Amino acid sequence: MYLLLDIGNTREKAALFDQGEIRTLSHLTADTLKTLPLAAVYFACVADDSRLSALQKRLALDHLPWHQISSQAKAFGVTNSYAEPQRLGVDRWLGLLAASRLYRGQSVMIVDAGTALTIDWLDKEGNHLGGWIMPGLRLQQQSVVQQTAKVFNTEPIDAQLLPGTETVSCLQNGCLAALTGAIRQGWLLEKAQVLVFTGGDAPSLISYLPDLDISPEPLLIFQGLARYIDQ
Repeated sequence: MYLLLDIGNTREKAALFDQGEIRTLSHLTADTLKTLPLAAVYFACVADDSRLSALQKRLALDHLPWHQISSQAKAFGVTNSYAEPQRLGVDRWLGLLAASRLYRGQSVMIVDAGTALTIDWLDKEGNHLGGWIMPGLRLQQQSVVQQTAKVFNTEPIDAQLLPGTETVSCLQNGCLAALTGAIRQGWLLEKAQVLVFTGGDAPSLISYLPDLDISPEPLLIFQGLARYIDQ
């Protein structure tokens, strides 16, 4: 049994990988892990080193090997498009690795809707065709509020694909339109046969794109991590 960790900018997500199966962990604490027969930890981290160190200490798993996965020029039949492959975000790299196994022989457009929203394209031969990065739904709104004097926002987000009639709805609806518009524009490029969504905001965004044939893959990043174990 292996512990899989996706350490993001705002939080960490965890799962267990055992005999080909992935099961998410809702509570990541030393108490929840201490009775498990763990062999090693495989993790991806886009946060800074101090956050990683604090997590390692909190989980009390110093006795296990920790394997950090980084983006590569090529692995498992997937070729990175970056001239400096290590600069591709590891979460994007893992999404490509997972998609290449899940949709073997098909071209894929991967939307990862988190703090940032990323779109990546993978052709049917496993070549990464490049991608886009943009602020996610909340980050877009925060940016506008922080950089302007008279625009404000409320929580929770209740966006609609309609014109707003006061500042909050104008902001929220506009940011939603920007993201869904980018996704539609990406799909219109006709570089993929399959449209895959993952990330925390994926369920919400999918609901605003009912006409698109979307394959939700909430475990995509963990499936990419598992490729380094289940080769």
